[in-house]
Amino acid sequence: MDTDEMLKGLARESVKQGENLRSAVRELTLNALRSRELTLGEIKRVIRTVTEGVNLGAASSKLDAERVLGEALAGMDEAVLKAVQANHLALQQLAAQGQSLRESHVKKALDDLERLEDGFIASVKEAAKKGSKQIKDQWATVLQQKENAGTQTAAQIEATMEHFGDQMREAVKQQRRTALKTAELMAENFTTLASGILIGLTEGLQQGKRPPGDKTPK
Repeated sequence: MDTDEMLKGLARESVKQGENLRSAVRELTLNALRSRELTLGEIKRVIRTVTEGVNLGAASSKLDAERVLGEALAGMDEAVLKAVQANHLALQQLAAQGQSLRESHVKKALDDLERLEDGFIASVKEAAKKGSKQIKDQWATVLQQKENAGTQTAAQIEATMEHFGDQMREAVKQQRRTALKTAELMAENFTTLASGILIGLTEGLQQGKRPPGDKTPK
């Protein structure tokens, strides 16, 4: 069984168990993100796979399907939020070495974040199409509510884009004057850096998990 199939199965089982669904989906999504290179493509792939697993679990669950999908989406949102925060911190580290930032690489990192703002919900929508008609209809309701309210991920991306807009332009100007090899290597390995930061960010979450008896509110 490949990693995507395993992830899909974990998502399905999380829905079947029903307890702490939001945190369970958040944890399995985070674990999947931490085990992969933190690229736009991999983030979207994880979201699609988790959503497909949630579809399977919701189809056979006795719980209210709309509530299940809402809790699962919230868990995925919290996980992707951590990935965006990791990218933000990675960019800050590179900006601190601004004399040698490579314009093309920084631009790609920011472009990928901007694309993720729409790509997150789009990935859920894509995977939702593989569910039954009932599941698709319920996803449509949940996603419309989330789009109206906005995701935590989108809010963080907007804050990151605003923060780095002028800062990165200035860093690129400095880079044109001086180029330090160490910072260039950091830029070339940006996704590796962001992945490492994500692991650090989520260590506290794992240490502070809810007690076993704590159930997802209905």
